[in-house]
Amino acid sequence: MTTPQIEEINSTRRKFRIEVPSNSVKSAFEVAVTEIQQTAEIKGFRKGKVPSALVKKFFAQDVAKRAYEKAVNDSYSEAIKGVDFQIVSFPMIDVEGQFEDGKQFSYTATVDINPKVDIAGYKELVLKTAEKEPNIEEQVARALRQLAADANQLVAESSGRGAAKQDAVRVDYAIAVDGKELSERAAKNVLLQLDGSTLPELENGIVGMKTGESKKINVTYSDSVGDASLKGKTAEFNVTLNSIQVLDVAVLKDDFAQRFGAENLDALRANMKTSITNMNERNKVALFKDQIIKQILEKNQFDVPESLVEGTIDRAVADANSRREKGSQLDSNDEKVRNEYREWALSEVKGVLALGHIARQEGLTVDDQEVGQEITNFAMQSGMRPQDLLRNYGQQVIEEFRGKVLVDKVLKHLVGLAKIEVEAKA
Repeated sequence: MTTPQIEEINSTRRKFRIEVPSNSVKSAFEVAVTEIQQTAEIKGFRKGKVPSALVKKFFAQDVAKRAYEKAVNDSYSEAIKGVDFQIVSFPMIDVEGQFEDGKQFSYTATVDINPKVDIAGYKELVLKTAEKEPNIEEQVARALRQLAADANQLVAESSGRGAAKQDAVRVDYAIAVDGKELSERAAKNVLLQLDGSTLPELENGIVGMKTGESKKINVTYSDSVGDASLKGKTAEFNVTLNSIQVLDVAVLKDDFAQRFGAENLDALRANMKTSITNMNERNKVALFKDQIIKQILEKNQFDVPESLVEGTIDRAVADANSRREKGSQLDSNDEKVRNEYREWALSEVKGVLALGHIARQEGLTVDDQEVGQEITNFAMQSGMRPQDLLRNYGQQVIEEFRGKVLVDKVLKHLVGLAKIEVEAKA
């Protein structure tokens, strides 16, 4: 095959002109005949024993179709080797002339590409947050205390002190709103963690209470509360503190740790620290992702392949339809519908491509083990076996997860490079 000519249509599109020599075409026909011959059946001949001449005669269309696909696939794969750009679409093939056995033929293959772009300014990001860096030791202690509470391994505090932050408490409470008691919301001897996981006003009101003490605590529900009838309402909690529950590590034995797959208590703590650290890093990346991409795109202008934008719109419409009732489905071919997603899709594609360019500039890569671990995690969370996921979706799912892992790795890298400013909460 001669070296293909490559025409630049625009910054994100290239057209290959490919010539396939006559001997390659002849070889493609021979392979096609051999493949069809293995399953061909003609009266008077056993399956797989039909002479090649009869295969060519009686299965001419199938032979030509298979030979054409082989000739194009092989020549296209060879033509794109060594190009200095990333092809991001399937080729649009346009054949010049007839495709015939033993004759040279030419065709063009038009593709969208992701041209190399050097991203600037990504090492000078300034990320703002109202969240302070979490104290990992406090998080581990809280998690261990929760495990002990779930396993009924907490002990009653006996010094007579009042409840304090990070304690667990057992309380009875009744709730009244607008003077009316909500009996269905009352609770007896319920365990509450005073670690920010419950209603803040309720926790703050319990802090300082002693065992046996009762107290009325007013709690105003925010607009984000799940029960619409409580939005913006102030409820009166009539709370009785039954006991203060604390973690006494001395009463925890190795068999407690072994319930969670650890050899002993120290190993359990180490496992929890690793898990929580990883969770904190993922949360930090999620927290800063939009800021990172916004700042990068503000500093860098570049074109993106239209096919990637259109594909992103397709997926967004399909996702929206998966949550809609039949009869209210969006028409993915309606330009008005597509235009509603276009600006968002363009930003999404630009963001992912920019992160990919940064990965190249920083030498960040993803190995097969990392991809395999991500697929395994996803499969377990979805109640599937990893091998079933791979069998159902094949190579495509591997590449999608590879891209996801790379994006997460780049974002984590950028968070590490950025200046992080903690803003005071209003």
